[in-house]
Amino acid sequence: MKIVKYLFLLLLLASIAGTVFIATQNGKYDVTEQLTIKAPKDLVYNFVGNLKNWENSGILTKDTTAVYTFSDTTTGEGAYANWATGSVKNLATSPNDSITQTSVLNDRDIEVHWTFKDTLTEATKVNLRMKGQLSFMEKAYAILKGGTDKKVSNLINHSLKRVNYMLVNRVNFFEIKVNGIMVKQGTYYIADSTSCKISEMQQKMPGMFARVNKFVTDNNIATNGKPFTYYYIFDEAKDSTVFMTCIPLEDEILMSEGSELKAGQIKRFNALKTTLKGDYRHLKKAWDAAYKNIKKNKLEENFELPYLEVYTKGPADTKETTEWITDIYIPIVTSLPEEEAIQANDSTVTVTETPTVSRPRTTRKKTPTVTPINTQPVSVQPTIALPKKDTTSKKKPVQDTTNQSGLK
Repeated sequence: MKIVKYLFLLLLLASIAGTVFIATQNGKYDVTEQLTIKAPKDLVYNFVGNLKNWENSGILTKDTTAVYTFSDTTTGEGAYANWATGSVKNLATSPNDSITQTSVLNDRDIEVHWTFKDTLTEATKVNLRMKGQLSFMEKAYAILKGGTDKKVSNLINHSLKRVNYMLVNRVNFFEIKVNGIMVKQGTYYIADSTSCKISEMQQKMPGMFARVNKFVTDNNIATNGKPFTYYYIFDEAKDSTVFMTCIPLEDEILMSEGSELKAGQIKRFNALKTTLKGDYRHLKKAWDAAYKNIKKNKLEENFELPYLEVYTKGPADTKETTEWITDIYIPIVTSLPEEEAIQANDSTVTVTETPTVSRPRTTRKKTPTVTPINTQPVSVQPTIALPKKDTTSKKKPVQDTTNQSGLK
């Protein structure tokens, strides 16, 4: 019996000693790891800096199924994202250079610093630094697993590898196919329009699509297809563009006087169709492939008709960028019967190359009355899920209440 008591006392003393040892260990850490990612610096910076990309990415967490909520703005200072076991917020950003964040993981505050540097091999060196304080249980776990720095280092390396995977294996994948000349069916539409610098498009488009979608939902308007962009002017030399973000409708609607949204109709027309499968960052390559085909086959563009970019399958349908499908329609002058289609003489299929962003290199002869707007950057393209509502009256004017929504 005495032996049992002695053993119990020894275990108790050992437990107390272990607790004291763990409690007195310095739980502070400041750990930096580096990884070279085979992608341009601006692409890597933009990917990390847009917190919308963090969902299902596994950055700072090993849970790739976590459900995220975001601030209205997901880029720049003040943007934040939350999930069940953590959160992250942008404190300071220096374009294409560095990002400073604060994060909460398992109720512990962490400082997070990203830096991005060019290399001689068209890749980017990404440094990820984390500073913080471990809890008692985290210190105990860290001691058993090799120390505080090792635990934090594992999380940092995991995060860097996930960024690399998302960029190289997913974002950089794409396929382009020039389908040929075919009939693009017409549609009614509701749209928001703006004029801006080409470099501002990515910031404006998401807010514009969201505004049109809210109007459609609030007024119970029946949609008829996928959202699209209608280009009037795209002048790279002057860094200028005029375009509309549109949602197709089942029936014609008349907008109330003074509405800043626009309703219209596109009649069917002959167009060269080009399909991009993959991330929107590859749209320039798709437009270039289309224009290469036009030049090779000596086709004539019809500048009086719409230039369209239809988001056939996008973020609202799947989070996998490798499954996104965008169809480009360039109007062509042709005497073909309306229902006849001609296959192009060639097609382009390209996979896993470094992406850049651009749009059609064309200047339209007519432009709409546009309303420049100020919207917050959210993502590159629309992420809306279009509603399916009861049909609306074809001629009854619809009141635009968006000015009261707070979105303007």
